Amino acid sequence: MTTTQEDILKELYNVFVGEAANLLSEILQKRIFLSVPEITLLGLQELKSGNQEELTPVINGTVLSTSLKFGNVFSGRADFIFPAEQIKYLTALCLGEEYTEEDEKLSFNDEDFDVVKEIGNIILNSIMGGMGSLLKMKLEYDVPQVILHNEGEFYKTLTSSGDSNVLLLYVSFDVDNSKVLGIILIKFSLESIEFLIQKVDEISRDLDE
Repeated sequence: MTTTQEDILKELYNVFVGEAANLLSEILQKRIFLSVPEITLLGLQELKSGNQEELTPVINGTVLSTSLKFGNVFSGRADFIFPAEQIKYLTALCLGEEYTEEDEKLSFNDEDFDVVKEIGNIILNSIMGGMGSLLKMKLEYDVPQVILHNEGEFYKTLTSSGDSNVLLLYVSFDVDNSKVLGIILIKFSLESIEFLIQKVDEISRDLDE
């Protein structure tokens, strides 16, 4: 993927998550900012070979994910993940509670799951709606599922299938001037990523005219 293609996709996804931020702000009664500072298209082989030194330890650890499958003509799976050590902090920020770092092994309650589910549902649905508008098609997708992955489980699930492409989005989640970094991984079939890049190239040509 070229630098121009990355820049266009980053701007598009910033618009998508910006709409999600507005909705989350209304629900939580807090000013919430969401942005996508970095976007990268990876082949699964790059993850399997460990070439992404910074990313692999994160997705290979314990994470809480909101996962959504989409299918038919444009197909794949989107996962919005938070590393385990950030989940309690995120919950405290969203609920307006004081965060205290715990020394013992992390355990998660219903509030933690509810917060991540609410955030993940809204962001992933905004992204799906945005991609549907971009591609001029109605995307079919399941109800998002919240899953706690123990160490190594998410990485194994992500890399278990055949060759595919993963669009990696780092998402900066800013609440009350405090930031939490989440990661969105959108796994596309080869045909789907080619279709998406084709649409991005059309936008690039329109901008050049």
